[in-house]
Parts: sequence; structure tokens; C-alpha cells
Amino acid sequence: MSKQQILNDILKKLDLILSAYIKQPFIEDSLLKEYSAFLFYNSALQPVKDYAKVNIDNLIGIDYQKQEIIKNTEKFIKGLPANNVLLWGERGTGKSSLVKAMLPMFADKGLKIIQVLKEDILSVFKLYPVIKNQDAYFILFIDDLSFESDEKDFKKFKTILDGGLFEIPENMLFYVTSNKKNLIPIKFSDREDSQYTRQSDILEEKLSLVDRFGLRLGFFRFDKENFIKIVKHYAAIYNINIDERLLIEKALAYAAEYGTYNGRTALNFIKSL
Repeated sequence: MSKQQILNDILKKLDLILSAYIKQPFIEDSLLKEYSAFLFYNSALQPVKDYAKVNIDNLIGIDYQKQEIIKNTEKFIKGLPANNVLLWGERGTGKSSLVKAMLPMFADKGLKIIQVLKEDILSVFKLYPVIKNQDAYFILFIDDLSFESDEKDFKKFKTILDGGLFEIPENMLFYVTSNKKNLIPIKFSDREDSQYTRQSDILEEKLSLVDRFGLRLGFFRFDKENFIKIVKHYAAIYNINIDERLLIEKALAYAAEYGTYNGRTALNFIKSL
């Protein structure tokens, strides 16, 4: 082997080492212990000093969902088997807020949340060695995740959820929200035969993504009664002094204009007064 070949081989190895080091989501260990909320963005882990402290008591009309996610999270922070969670359904019904509400409830028991943006989901494996060495429990929170029918990243995300060759840290779970029940649209054509696949191969492949979530919670459009209850609750919080009958009348008119009964609409209405 010539000197030039030896030099090239050394340079390649150095490049691999430097690339691996630079791409690690480096963060001081003291920051990981000090903070409870983090953002994983552009393959970098950043502490969030003032995270949103959602009061779970302000989330009305989703009692079953609250009960199930609390039970799962309690098991998780006790070191018991727990599931990845998919919260899917109507917009504005409290999916993201419910995940955020876990932090103020359980931060003093060692829970931490890392929010991961969609463009970084295929890089989360870089967090595994960081998380594994911590004496804490980490939820990787991916908000409003969905894939288009022709988008192939959902296959890679399945591997991420399973770990691939990487061992998934026992102190880490995925909590994901989406407006889509299966994260990816299921078309009628997915159920049809083709000359290339046996019947339902494409369908099974798409559905296998949500199979990685052992707890799947649906969120549905509120009825008028629940909507009014939420409006009254927020009116009390924000000290809105208005005749109840007039409040309800205005709230229903506001909801009719925006086309839906949900918690976000109720809050926006109160803020508009």
C-alpha cells in the first residue's frame, strides 16, 4: 500500500470520527439534570427554560383519555412496562395539551420531555445514548405528525420506533399527536389487488406503523353541552363577568362562525371578549 493510500485511509477514518462527534446532540450533563423540557432541532438538543405548564384540570370533555395517559405515564416513571402513545383525532380537542400536562404532573418524579420536530424524527436515534445514561424518564413528544400517501419516511419511522440495530432505552417512550388515525392516509386503492403485490400488502404495511403504539387514544368533536361547559370553565378562569345566558349565546354564535365545537374555539372565544 502506497503512502498516499495510507494517508487517504487515515483521512477517511478521521472524517468518520469527526462527523460522528459533530452530529451528536451534545449537551452538558448538568443541563440534562437541571431542566425538564428540551427541544431536539437540527440534530441539536436544547433546554427549554420556560415550558408550557398545562393544568390538566383545564382539559374538559376528555376524561377517559386523561385517565389512560396518566396511568401509562405513572407506570413508565415507576420503571414498569408502558406503551408508546398515539393521540389522534379532531383538531383543538386537547391532544397536544394533554401530553404537555404530563410534565408539571410528573417532573418532580423524574419525567422529562423532549419535543422532536418532524424534520428531525429520523435522527432521534442519536438521542438514545444520551438518554440511556440518565437517571430520568424521557418522553419524546412529536406533535401533529402525519405522512402523505406517497411519502416513504413512514417506513423509516417504523424502524426508529423499533430501534433497528439500536437498543431502545428503557427510560424512553414516544408520545405522538396527529389528526390522522393511522398517521398516513389509507386509500380504497390500498385494498385492491395489483400485479405487483398480493391483496392488502400495501394496506398492511401502512397499518403496521400505528401498531408500534400500544396505546391509541381517539379525540372527537365535542357536542354543544361539552362546548358550553368548557366556555363556562374558561370564563371563570379569566374572570369574565357577563350574564350566563348572553355568554352562551355569544359562544354558540362564535362556534358557528368557526365551524366547530372544541376547546380551542372555546378559549379563543373567551379571549375575544
